[in-house]
Amino acid sequence: MTSLDNHSFHKNKGRCLCGVVSFAVINTFEKLLLCSCEQCRQITGSAFASNLFVSIEGFDWLAGTGEIVSYQVPGRDISKSFCRVCGSGVPWPNGDGTKMIVPAGSLSDPVNVVERIRIFASEQPAWASGLEKVSRHAAFPEGRQ
Repeated sequence: MTSLDNHSFHKNKGRCLCGVVSFAVINTFEKLLLCSCEQCRQITGSAFASNLFVSIEGFDWLAGTGEIVSYQVPGRDISKSFCRVCGSGVPWPNGDGTKMIVPAGSLSDPVNVVERIRIFASEQPAWASGLEKVSRHAAFPEGRQ
């Protein structure tokens, strides 16, 4: 087994902001979707949703499943699960229950992703264009907290 194989089968741990909800997931994600559709922007409050997809067999809840609230958009295959304590997005199963959709920001370790895809890029808001040109800082710029 190569070092990549060892890294791929490593269980990556994730959690919500307050730590009440936690999980472990095998570090071999089929895809990372960066979605800029209107619904994903509204549900995340950001320019796009960043969701990883993994087989349900590679996913385990560690704690806090009783603190998860889910919202299903009526008439659509769009849902969101979050911690009822802190509001952080947490994983949820896809429509047919074969995959877990994991918010990328809920994981702290690097991930192995087979495919990365931007979808609904035409719906990206103008304020999110050209972000590579925006000044970068390691923390808050001095005097701007």
